[in-house]
Amino acid sequence: MLQEAGGRRQERGDAGGLRRHRHHAWLALSVVLTAGACDESSVAPTETAPSANRVVFVSSMTFTGAIGGVSAADQACADLATAVGLAGSYRAWLSDAAGRLPASGFTRGDAPFVMTSGVRVADHWADLTDGTINNPIVIDERGTQPDSLPVVWTGTDPSGQPAASGANCRGWTDAASDVNGQVGVFDAIGTGWTAAPPVACDQPGRIYCFQQ
Repeated sequence: MLQEAGGRRQERGDAGGLRRHRHHAWLALSVVLTAGACDESSVAPTETAPSANRVVFVSSMTFTGAIGGVSAADQACADLATAVGLAGSYRAWLSDAAGRLPASGFTRGDAPFVMTSGVRVADHWADLTDGTINNPIVIDERGTQPDSLPVVWTGTDPSGQPAASGANCRGWTDAASDVNGQVGVFDAIGTGWTAAPPVACDQPGRIYCFQQ
């Protein structure tokens, strides 16, 4: 009988110790979970990453109005950018009568347009196409300012639509002296940056290139 009673006391002692051990384990786990919760913010982030700048430059190369079409001008922009290590894809600010135009072909958004020098041209797409720009696009892909020939082939009004004049050197394929093309002047900040009086297509001009 004494042995049985001693055994039951031993079992009760072991059970009590097990309960105490479990209680202590739960307390430790609760502390860990509470500490983890304190490290987490109860407020979700509200800020978004700022939009990256998009580069714009005036070409160092010049062309007659027979550039080869809008696609050829886009390729010229891409080649000029690649040659100096500018990242991204580029398109020419150039329109024709076949529906190729910046207003529908360019990437829009709230990213600022800046020259290779870092100077801002426009705050975003809406600012670029409102009739004026912040600073003239006078820097080429190499980061230098051309010292002559400010004429730039555009065929485009300030809104990014084809020029009201309709002058585009027959789709930028004709260099005849009796055919005209809409131009801009790279040292202008008013509408003249893209919509100056047309010139004969046999004359040399540059192109504007915009990162997409």
